[in-house]
Amino acid sequence: MELETFSEIPLLGNVEAASRAREEVRKWLGEGHPAYEDARLAVSELVTNAVRHARYGVTGQAGACDDDPLILRLLAYGGLLRVEVVDAGLSVEEPRLRADPACLLMENGRGLAIVGMLSGGNWGYRSHGREPGRTVWCELPANPPRSDESLTESSAPPSPDDLLPGAPASAQRG
Repeated sequence: MELETFSEIPLLGNVEAASRAREEVRKWLGEGHPAYEDARLAVSELVTNAVRHARYGVTGQAGACDDDPLILRLLAYGGLLRVEVVDAGLSVEEPRLRADPACLLMENGRGLAIVGMLSGGNWGYRSHGREPGRTVWCELPANPPRSDESLTESSAPPSPDDLLPGAPASAQRG
């Protein structure tokens, strides 16, 4: 499995970080890439979370250092795009997905729920051990199915004739 790093850039952990991160995804993948929209949204949510929740400067207060560094990394391997956002925050709280499905209707607190939906639940984080900070990541299909594509023969429902008694077992799809 060959690993390809599209790019890695440092970002300042400020209000412009998510916008800059989205622009970098556009440059790296291009708007025509099948995973562009999902990657752009996932990057935006992960960077926004890092800016909002991981910035704990020397005073120990959230948002105390508006330029705490972040690193945005995009990798590709085995049909997946891996998005990683590295922060230097000192927060002891673990990133967590809200259990309440209604969080998707809220204005705040839905970022990881969105990332979870886009990645099919394939996201996580790792702490940096004794060093401050963590890496939050998600993996997205590099070629997600398009909702406007017509049904393929393998995904089409069986015809009524295929379900008649005596039809081959392979034709009795359920």
